Amino acid sequence: MSTEILQTPKLSTSRLLLLGAASVVLCLSSYMAMFTPFPIAMAVVLYGRVRSYGVALLGLLACSLVGFLFFGGPVFTASYAVLMLFAALIAEVTLRGWRPVRSMVITGGVVLSGLVAALWAYLQQRNIALESAVTEMVTYGLARFEEASKAGGPSLVSLGLARPIEELVQQIISTLPGYTIVGVFCLLWVNMYLVLKGRRLLQPALMHDHNEHALLGFKMPLAGVYAVVVGLALSVWGSELKQPWIDPVATTLLMTVGVFYFFQGLGVALNFLNHFQIMGFFRTLLVMAVVFFVPWVVALLGLFDTWFDFNQKFKEKVSN
Repeated sequence: MSTEILQTPKLSTSRLLLLGAASVVLCLSSYMAMFTPFPIAMAVVLYGRVRSYGVALLGLLACSLVGFLFFGGPVFTASYAVLMLFAALIAEVTLRGWRPVRSMVITGGVVLSGLVAALWAYLQQRNIALESAVTEMVTYGLARFEEASKAGGPSLVSLGLARPIEELVQQIISTLPGYTIVGVFCLLWVNMYLVLKGRRLLQPALMHDHNEHALLGFKMPLAGVYAVVVGLALSVWGSELKQPWIDPVATTLLMTVGVFYFFQGLGVALNFLNHFQIMGFFRTLLVMAVVFFVPWVVALLGLFDTWFDFNQKFKEKVSN
């Protein structure tokens, strides 16, 4: 059955509670946690703010109980609270009719600024340097992995962690900012796309200023090419300057620009599949395989789209 003819669901309390339960289950899953904001954001769009945020508070309570009873810590509570912040931001962008791409960039910048401020406050409160804080976390993590290894879990060698602590700390400091930026914007893009598409399908009678196609038409400005050139130059020749900050800056710059070119390339790839009418399960399998195993290919496609404008070529071919 085509998803384009879905009937508007009845907004019952049981469906609302089911969305809240789905958010808790997704949060407790290590592989699907990034989709946690979607059920709550969708609930806010369909049921309103008061009832939906009330269900989110129940979900926070459930995550707190599970975390303290089975894991002895507030990890899931904090994770669910942060992901609910993303859900609230995405829901407000959708309800207020703001432009999805601009809102995603601004919202991601605000979230990243908050994370930097929280990290700075944490370091100031403990009066320690960033390297010392990361060393403490790495030492604690290695001790836990060794305990798990003795209990029959994977060894440090198989996990690639059998290295000096100093080397691990430097690698984390170099790559963590880039992975954080990529994670924040990917989380926003995926959940905003699902909410916009879900609203279009479940509320077909309502007129909406924007839908998920706005995210698929993402285009990077030409200045992004210069950022790529600078990042590559620092990566290749930065070692000659013998400055410890060059490698982290180059890595972070390339990953930051790369995630936006990934969004642009993903839109081109999906348009390519539409052009050749590749639908169904094979389409889903193909997209997931490319996104999870070779995301750099999608980013390169987005980069080359700056000069070739593949979507325009598809339109010209169809019109001819």
